[in-house]
Amino acid sequence: MGRQKNKWLLWVLSGALLCLAFAAGLPAKDADLVAGKRLFRSAEISETGLMCWHCHADFNEKKTPDSYVRPGHPMYNVGHKSKYRRWDGAPLQTIDDAIASCMIRWMTKRKPASYDGEPAQKHHVRQLVAYLQSEELSPEQKSKPLEPIVDDKMPSDRMLSLGDASFGGVVFRQSCGICHKTEGTGPAPSLIRNGYSRYQIAKKVRGLDEKGLNGLRMPLFSKDRLSDRQLLNVVAYVYQL
Repeated sequence: MGRQKNKWLLWVLSGALLCLAFAAGLPAKDADLVAGKRLFRSAEISETGLMCWHCHADFNEKKTPDSYVRPGHPMYNVGHKSKYRRWDGAPLQTIDDAIASCMIRWMTKRKPASYDGEPAQKHHVRQLVAYLQSEELSPEQKSKPLEPIVDDKMPSDRMLSLGDASFGGVVFRQSCGICHKTEGTGPAPSLIRNGYSRYQIAKKVRGLDEKGLNGLRMPLFSKDRLSDRQLLNVVAYVYQL
C-alpha cells in the first residue's frame, strides 16, 4: 500500500510540474525534456523498482565518474547514434525503439509467465527521448554505435574458484550494490545467504542464466563493463556472503 501511495504522489507531482512548465510558456519539447530528466532517475514509471539510472549513467563517466560502474553504457552523447541495438544485440531503428525495449524488458508491468512486460507508455518514451537528445546529454549531435563485448563462454570451475573476495567486495559495491542492497531495500533482492554456486553467480552476471525472479532477469554486465578478472573476484565475494 505504501509503494502505491508513493507512486500516486509522484504522479501528482509529475502532473503539477508539467502544468507549471506549460504555465511558464515552455514549448512542449522543453516540457518533455524536464519530465524526461526526472523520469530517468525516478521509479514512478517502473513496476519493478528498476530505474534507467540503475543501469545507465546520464553523465560523462570519463570526466565526472561517480562511485558506480553500471551494467549499461552511459547515456551521455548517445541521443543521435547512427544505429541502435536492443539489450540482446538485436538491431533497432530508432532511439524510441531502444528506450521502449528496455522498459518492456525491465520496467513495465510483467506479463504472466514471461520476462517481458507490457508495452511502454508512448509519452514516457517521448519524454525520455527529449532528455537523451537534449544538448545537456548529446552536445555533439552525433555519436558512434555502442558495441558491448558479449561472450557466451564462461570461465571454468577451476578459474571461478580463484577469485579474491576482498577485491570482489570493491567490485560488488561499485557494480552490484546499486541494486542489491544488504538490507533488501533495493530493486533486487539481498544476496546474503544467497545459496548460489559460483557458476550460477557468474551466469547471472553475464546474462546467461535463463531464470529470473518475479518476471525479471538481471541486466547483464558485458566484458567491457566488468572484466573477467573482476567477474572472478565478485563471484568469490558473493559466494561467501
